[in-house]
Formats: sequence, structure tokens, C-alpha cells
Amino acid sequence: MDINEKIELLEKNLARQLEWIRAADTKIAPVIFITTFLLGTSVAFISMAPELSGFTISFAIICIGMLLYTLFNIIMVNFPRIARNDESSIFFEGVRATDYAGFEKKIASMTRETYFHDLANTCYENALIASVKFGYVKKAMLGLFFAIIPWVVLVYIIFTYYPVKELLGK
Repeated sequence: MDINEKIELLEKNLARQLEWIRAADTKIAPVIFITTFLLGTSVAFISMAPELSGFTISFAIICIGMLLYTLFNIIMVNFPRIARNDESSIFFEGVRATDYAGFEKKIASMTRETYFHDLANTCYENALIASVKFGYVKKAMLGLFFAIIPWVVLVYIIFTYYPVKELLGK
């Protein structure tokens, strides 16, 4: 495989990796909505209950703890920690690390070989970002799944043992 074929392969790979990164961001959107809804309703229901038993509080702690764990993972999906690549002319951190004149000089002096190495490094960095993001997406989805069960029990307990009309303000 000559250098041009390698570069073409890496460019396709980079495009595919960027799509995976976008997919991770897309997958987390409904998780954000559901998590904030469950957290808000949990707090609202608990705050309106006239008194709370230890049983109710334990389900509230489990539910809210899992929802906060889910929110933490959502934050980590949106703000992945990445290594800086200040030498790259492709990766955004490398472009940002230099001024325009320095960037233009690096691009003007770039050879096919240096472009290949820069592209390979950028593919590697993006693969790490995609891997980290999907790891946090998985943890957020699992956290939400495990929060739903105690949330349902919590809502059932509150609406069964406390006057529903009073809680709803009717």
C-alpha cells in the first residue's frame, strides 16, 4: 500500500470516527431529558409529602443517587478529557495551540509523509475520544435503567401512603 492509499484509508477512518463521536452525543440527548425529568419529579414528590418514613427515604436516596450518577456520566460524555496534541496541524488542539502565521507555515511546509503521520495521530486521538464517550454513554444508560426501578417504587409509595389530592394541590 503506497502513502496515498494509506492517507485515503486514514481519512475515511477519521470521518467514520467523527460520526461515532457525533453518535455518542446524539444517544445521550434522550437520557438527559429522562434523567432530569425523573430527578425533578422525585424531588417534587418528596418535598410535598407531609412526612417520610425510613423506607421512603431509602428508596429516595437510591433513586436520586442513581440519577446523580447518571448526570455525572452525561457530563463526562459532553466534556471528555483528552490529551493535548499541540504539534498537530489537523487536530483542533494543535491548531489552537499556534497562531495563524505558525499554522500557515506548518501547512505550507507539510509533506505527504508528515500529513500521513499527523492524520494517523489524529485518528488515534479521535478513537480514544469515541471510546471514552461511549464508555460514559453506557454507564449513563445503565445508571438510568437502575434508577427507574426505585423511582417507580418511590412514586408508588408516595402516592399510596400519602393523600394524592393534597400532593397535587387539588
